[in-house]
Amino acid sequence: MADILIRGLSDAAVAHIDASAAARGLSRQEYLRRRFETERSEGQPQGKLTLEDMRRAAAAAADLNNPEVMDSAWR
Repeated sequence: MADILIRGLSDAAVAHIDASAAARGLSRQEYLRRRFETERSEGQPQGKLTLEDMRRAAAAAADLNNPEVMDSAWR
């Protein structure tokens, strides 16, 4: 099993993690392990899709209707 070190968390973030863990009767390590495993198993992205995300996607897909671009993608 791999170990992960996360540097640079704010004191507020660590305090929030510790409070959430304590409220569940868990160690910080066990609380975070469960959170990461749950997120992995759900497979759903966390966060909101923004207008800027949509603009980047539109720009990336702008030439997909071009037959030459699509032809070269399959070579």
